Amino acid sequence: MAVKQNNSEQNEVAPGQAAGGSAAANAGAGGAGAVGAASPNGKSTMPGNISDEGGGGGGGQANDASSQTTSGKSQTNAREVGGAGGTGSTGSSSSSTSAADRQHGFNALLNIMQGIDPEDQKAMRIYQIVICNLAGMHVSSAPADLKLFKENITKIGQFLAVPNKKRYLMFYLRFVYQLITQSAEPPSCAVAIVFHLFSPDLIIEAVQSLLDLNVQDESIRKTVGLLCKWIHVCNFCQNLNHWIMALLQGLREQEKYLLLDEIALDNIEHLFRLMILPALRPKVAPIVFHMLSTINQTPEIFHKILPNIPLVIGAMKSKPNNLDSASSDARNYIQQLVDLFNALMIRFYDNDELYAPLKATLQMYEPSQNCMAFARALFENALPRNARVGLVNLGNTCYMNSVLQALAMTSDFVRQILLIESGSMLLQKVQQQIALMHHSMRYELTPLRVLKATRPPGFTPGLQQDSSEFLGYLLDLLHEHEINSGAAQHMDTDSCVGQLPKEVKTSSEPALLTDEIVAAGVIPYNSNDHVHNARPNAPAIGPATPTSMPTNAAPKKPSTIDKTFAGKLSTTYKCLSCAWESRNEDSFRELQLSFPDDKVDCGATNYSVQDLIDYYCSPEKLDGDNQYFCARCKKLCDAERRIAITQAPRNLILTLKQFKYDQKYHFRTKLMHKVFHDESVIVKVCANDSLLETCTVHYDLYAGVVHAGYSMDSGHYFTFAADQSKNWFKFNDSLVTNSKPQEMHSLTSPNTPYILFYQMCGRSTESTPDGPMHPMVPVPLVPPLTLDELPRGLRDYVKNDNRDYSEELKLQRFKRNAKRNTMSGNGTMNGRNGYEGDDEDDHMPPPAGGCGGNDMGMNINRFVY
Repeated sequence: MAVKQNNSEQNEVAPGQAAGGSAAANAGAGGAGAVGAASPNGKSTMPGNISDEGGGGGGGQANDASSQTTSGKSQTNAREVGGAGGTGSTGSSSSSTSAADRQHGFNALLNIMQGIDPEDQKAMRIYQIVICNLAGMHVSSAPADLKLFKENITKIGQFLAVPNKKRYLMFYLRFVYQLITQSAEPPSCAVAIVFHLFSPDLIIEAVQSLLDLNVQDESIRKTVGLLCKWIHVCNFCQNLNHWIMALLQGLREQEKYLLLDEIALDNIEHLFRLMILPALRPKVAPIVFHMLSTINQTPEIFHKILPNIPLVIGAMKSKPNNLDSASSDARNYIQQLVDLFNALMIRFYDNDELYAPLKATLQMYEPSQNCMAFARALFENALPRNARVGLVNLGNTCYMNSVLQALAMTSDFVRQILLIESGSMLLQKVQQQIALMHHSMRYELTPLRVLKATRPPGFTPGLQQDSSEFLGYLLDLLHEHEINSGAAQHMDTDSCVGQLPKEVKTSSEPALLTDEIVAAGVIPYNSNDHVHNARPNAPAIGPATPTSMPTNAAPKKPSTIDKTFAGKLSTTYKCLSCAWESRNEDSFRELQLSFPDDKVDCGATNYSVQDLIDYYCSPEKLDGDNQYFCARCKKLCDAERRIAITQAPRNLILTLKQFKYDQKYHFRTKLMHKVFHDESVIVKVCANDSLLETCTVHYDLYAGVVHAGYSMDSGHYFTFAADQSKNWFKFNDSLVTNSKPQEMHSLTSPNTPYILFYQMCGRSTESTPDGPMHPMVPVPLVPPLTLDELPRGLRDYVKNDNRDYSEELKLQRFKRNAKRNTMSGNGTMNGRNGYEGDDEDDHMPPPAGGCGGNDMGMNINRFVY
């Protein structure tokens, strides 16, 4: 363990060094710094800087620890604690370490621990150092050494358990978790003694406490993987299987299905092979059965163990080809495996060609009635595993589904559109669709009514279309219907106001954070809106200059589309012959970003979204066939065109022009440019009159529509999008899975980002040459509407549909039970692989369409809302 020793200074331990740095500690001053490293100065990098109330010590100098917490033990013993880790350090030096040296290190630890007063406020730091030394201990493979190691580590465990206080155990656990997840090398299995100290009930509490901290998925994945490796080497720790099961069940309760599949893929092969060993079989078998029986959409988990199945089943019998020779427990395990394997072959029947060797192995075993129960459970468990509500592909309608799913993740748009009161049937259909996408109990919806109401003219049914063109048409349509229908924001006191916080229940009270929203340079929201992550004391800065209006014209009330997506830009043309300038002002709802002919034009070797934004706003020379007609020169002249954004939109939509028209073949071809879609971009906003930069607006990526294919007229669209908590999802028509930003970043051709959605997160004014840089003012987030906050009509609509869905599920369960009783009475299993299905709906084909459709790999019922 790498530590520093200085009697005049406070010291601290870096947990990343604990596992791999023991040799360094042993080399320096005889390991004298070990106890001194237990600094109570409050700066330690140990978990949580735990206080006395939370399970740790505080106050005092590090060099006091040995004298005060060891009840008079000498500094020599303190040095021995530091040397203990060195005796078993990981690395090349460990191979030359003798058993006598290892025993000396254990004795040093035991001597120090005997003198620790658990009630001393600094005792926790000493325990911490002991665990650090355990993390660096080498475990010999010699049987005699293993026996001695078990005896010694058990004694240390008894000392760690002496305090018999839960706060000590929780402190140990957090520290060991940090060693596992932050160390460059995994710690020694000796630290598993900490897990052994927990009772079954306390294991569940500890796991729940850990998962409630929103720990990173990779950290949990690494932890479970290490526990799975230790389960066959730590014979002194008999409850690692309980820890693994508690972690898997806790993750399932949190619906971390993608992470669970990754954990199973990492560990299923190793754990399944351990079933060969009779002593380990009772521990690993429940974990293996759990992983296999809860597979969702990843048959690779099952396929990884296929080569080992004959070996494992054969090892459970004392005589080959004779099941009666196996013990009673072994026969039970074999029967469970036979039932589960047959159910998995039924579940993943599309891979039937892979199962020929397995069928040959299982032909001498008869499945029990549990086999069909397993099969039904596998099918039923797979149905509701959508992370969010999906949309059925109605025949090349992924261009519409991908756009609707991105808009449904635009929180302020959703809030505004759902609160509109309008007589427009189109608006009502869109409201109902979005409300169901957020609050439906169904796992997929069929957006047929919205498709018929919003399909642009010229979009032939059944053919692939341009999702960007559909998005523009849809936003125009919603804007016109809202303006022309005289729609108003919903003010129903029963359904809306009654559910809002006190400060926004009545329109007579001032709107919350109006100044901040105006300061952000966006159009204010309805006064009944409340905001999330408010900052009442944020400094106010001037809003972007709005487009001027005639003094006698009444201000036009902005539509929902204007509020959430509209911005303004100014285009300036300058004649290079006479320096004449003309300027046009326009509103925009999306920016279409072109790629430069030469990468050098945007100053980058690889394209990024920020490069393309800067290129869009950079001066462009108009010459050759693209000359500008100068009003002063009265002729075509070379000119310069410059675009400046004068009002930033609340949500910035960027379309990457990945398609160009091929003059030779008369169709739009795909450019296949590699683009890094930045998670954050900035837009410089200029004053409306002088076009001088006044502020910088910051945006965060929250959704992206991806095109997979080689031309505009073919391929498939799907969407990545995040909620306000930064939980990412992949929307692939009816299939919605948890995702990560890295999945979108790692896209390869022909999968290219096409439409990107950014949400304003802050705004900062430009600093003067001699002045300080102004800090960014965050833009408050608008919280999504709960079901009870919806207007009464929409709320009742969603509740009625959920009630209908519950009745449909009851009917399906009744039909399944009836068929199960019929099959049990006949004693037969019919149909493909012995499974006929639940009812006639199981044989319904997926919707027509060359892309998307049902990607869940099974036949399922669909519901048209």
